[in-house]
Amino acid sequence: MARELKPEPVWAKYITEENLPTEDLQRICEIIGLEATKKLMFNAAGEKFSIHAHCNQAYKRQYIIDNYVNYASYNRLAHECDTTDRYIYKVIKEYVKGKK
Repeated sequence: MARELKPEPVWAKYITEENLPTEDLQRICEIIGLEATKKLMFNAAGEKFSIHAHCNQAYKRQYIIDNYVNYASYNRLAHECDTTDRYIYKVIKEYVKGKK
């Protein structure tokens, strides 16, 4: 169920990238921009967010499976997915074993 977003308050014009109150908000602003950061500030104040280090793992695995061509593609896939050749081998091995 989607919540309705609060409108931007009149005082929001005083919020700039330079005066964001925490390093976390400054980092978020670097990634998604000031307007999106402000929306989070107004609509998610008090909430805690955690983005786990391996939250993208399932997507990487599927990309590897979909784009594996042959042994020669291990290095390319490892580079594209910012991982090791060994991890590529493991994913492909588990995928092939699961198909049997």
